Amino acid sequence: MKIMIVDDMPVFREYLRNFIDWNAYGFEICCEAKDGKEALELYEKYLPDIVLADIVMPYYDGLQLSEMLLAENPDLSIILITGNSEFEYARKAVKLGVCDFIVKPFEKEELIISLLKLQDNVNRHLEEQNEKEEIQIKQKEDFLRKLIYSNNPGSQYESGIFPSEYFLVATVKTELHENKVNPDNIVKWRHILYELLHNMIKINGVFEIFYDYEGNIVTILNFLDKKDMENYAAYEFKDLIDLARKHLGFNISVGISDYCYRISQIKDAYYQTIQALSVSYNLRKSGIFDYRKMRLNANQEFYSWKIIDDIYYSLDALDYERIERLISAELDRIREYENPKFAPMIYMSLLSLLFSYIVKNGRNIDDIFGKDFYPYTMLTGNMPYTKKREFIYDCYKKTVEFKKENTDSAEAVIAEKAKLYIDSHFHEPDLTVADISKKLHVNQTYLRRMFKSAYNMTMSSYITAVRMKKARELIMEGRQKLSSISCSVGYNDVSYFTKCYKKFFGYLPSATKNKF
Repeated sequence: MKIMIVDDMPVFREYLRNFIDWNAYGFEICCEAKDGKEALELYEKYLPDIVLADIVMPYYDGLQLSEMLLAENPDLSIILITGNSEFEYARKAVKLGVCDFIVKPFEKEELIISLLKLQDNVNRHLEEQNEKEEIQIKQKEDFLRKLIYSNNPGSQYESGIFPSEYFLVATVKTELHENKVNPDNIVKWRHILYELLHNMIKINGVFEIFYDYEGNIVTILNFLDKKDMENYAAYEFKDLIDLARKHLGFNISVGISDYCYRISQIKDAYYQTIQALSVSYNLRKSGIFDYRKMRLNANQEFYSWKIIDDIYYSLDALDYERIERLISAELDRIREYENPKFAPMIYMSLLSLLFSYIVKNGRNIDDIFGKDFYPYTMLTGNMPYTKKREFIYDCYKKTVEFKKENTDSAEAVIAEKAKLYIDSHFHEPDLTVADISKKLHVNQTYLRRMFKSAYNMTMSSYITAVRMKKARELIMEGRQKLSSISCSVGYNDVSYFTKCYKKFFGYLPSATKNKF
């Protein structure tokens, strides 16, 4: 965390610089200014997190400097240091938004305590800022994913993101275990393909590229002109296939949808790409598979986006029994055994969900399943569908067991304790990260970092997720009023709960039953 020192006395600047071991407390002196004017210039250059400033200085005094800096960045932390203990100075400083006011002479510990308080506040603010950015990115990704998995995406992005109603969808799939390349490398190089595709696509219109829940690269092409859509030859994707084969050493396939003329048809277009890609499975060939040139069953069932969300949540919770129930019920609904040609695609898609989860959590696929793991051969063999289902279940079970066996480090234990505490106290309205850190006797900043590292989400995001998922369960049961559900998941204000619920799921609590 960066600190700027502002004082017109060189001796005092040197004193501040040397009398504290800044690095030991997580700070660094990024710059020093001799007056308010120089401080404004250096602030623009170094962007410090905290400013330590004297009040009496040339050009701009500490109060004037604080007013100008806070006008530009209201979240900046400022501590004023002065030899004047008059109440009027302190009152003005507080009114401006200055964080603390220290009177000379002062003990070293007094400044350290003040700084450590700020450090935690700044870290919380930075986390909140990052979380807001993550939420915005996640909201957009969720909207795009709901376009391909749900009939009612229901988001603020629905209007404005696509300027016209001429669409094509393309899905890029990598065969993780049938290439002669380490599967983990394929997953990493897939990100390279993702970035390359962003620069390769040139159309008269706009496009959005994102990952589906299996880790496939999905591109929604939105053309401004109907003729441009109809004349699109997918040269970029042909080049991408050649690039992956020649330079990265593995094969990819691309499924292209039929034309669609409304945003509501994008889900069907995505399923068309998946069906087209199922041909690549059956033919054991890579390349471009254009749905428009094939005779495929447009009504073929596929699993829903809700089960994907539930599977990922259960993997995080290490709940294998629930995962098996979810997959079994969904496969029973789909009745994949009635279409032997399409069934391998369903099975491999369920495994792709698992592989993507494993890699996102920083694990190697080979560590769990070994190097001689070729599921495609297993799932396309002549054994009964019940055996193939058991194979899917076993893969998920091995992953859960691996996670349990490899989460015994000190950091993971701390994160797990925090998670368990949240799971059992989420109903408390005043639950905060500060409360959890006190209960676990762990520094807040350290706890936040460990939790984010272990679960790939902030603690506040996890608290919200647990509350919202429990609320959805209670709403689906239909036994309680909304005000009662709100209180039972930690929200005393039902209107605020409703806003949070809509922000999290994209729809109001009253629309929950209609969604499922």
